[in-house]
Amino acid sequence: MNFLLIVCAACSAVAALGFTVLFFAETSSIRRRSGYRSLLRQRYLHIVMLALCADRPAVPRFPLLRRPGSRLLLAETIATLTSMTCGLPSGILSRITARYRLDEWLLHRARFAQGYRRARYLALLSCLPASESVSRRAARFGRSRNRYVRFFALMITLTAEPPAALHRMAGCAWSFSATEVAEITAALRRGLLPIAYRPLVASPSPNLRRVGLSIVRQFGIEEAGPQLRQLLADPNPAVAQRDILHTLCALRQPLLCREVRHSLARMQPAERRMLMRYMARSSYAPGLLRRLFDKSECAYYETIVQSHKRCLA
Repeated sequence: MNFLLIVCAACSAVAALGFTVLFFAETSSIRRRSGYRSLLRQRYLHIVMLALCADRPAVPRFPLLRRPGSRLLLAETIATLTSMTCGLPSGILSRITARYRLDEWLLHRARFAQGYRRARYLALLSCLPASESVSRRAARFGRSRNRYVRFFALMITLTAEPPAALHRMAGCAWSFSATEVAEITAALRRGLLPIAYRPLVASPSPNLRRVGLSIVRQFGIEEAGPQLRQLLADPNPAVAQRDILHTLCALRQPLLCREVRHSLARMQPAERRMLMRYMARSSYAPGLLRRLFDKSECAYYETIVQSHKRCLA
């Protein structure tokens, strides 16, 4: 009996030791792969930046591109560079994308992927200068049940055909979320969607108005104040009154007007408090609110303002 217990204990110890060795070996392998990917990504970024600075028609060569995962690294490098930089010359990036067929490769991967993995490939593709044929074929993902897949398929078509961007955004069957509006605004900041804010803000489409208000907030277009106050006077606006008031606050516009008072009167208490928190972040003085809110709400606003202050002594 004791012999069997000794044998079982020895086998358990050997198994535990084996699993420990496998665990550390796998962890070491993951670290090596992560370090290899990091070094290769830095190398690809260096080559792309040299090509952009040289501004030559020749397409640079990228090492180890036939290894598994290297093409995805190159696509991620170019997509990250274009999404974080404004005014990049698109000629060399288009030639790199066409030479190594990055857009075709991403579309092929998206076709055989599902869910969020497909959305990721389409998100990368939306940041690359894809060809017109790839953009047309990617448009079929706009019928997907996954919202992220539908949106990034829309982004591909918007950046591929900027003149039709307004028509495509207005024809969307779903309402844009704040994240989706931010993605569209970021593409506009990079110069991919040359759209003026006035037709967007004046549009009857809720999605177009949300994008227009986001543009006004992002670029601080103060001359849009009168047009926003006219929107507040509309009893049935296409976008929420809260979004218009938040835009006025972001522009530091005066709020003591009849349109703002009528809009505040139609808002729910929870929406009014949300607006007051936004006004505190926009540095509106508490004395202004005494003409817009009641005493209890003014006291609530003063507590918000005090929470933002810091003792300097």
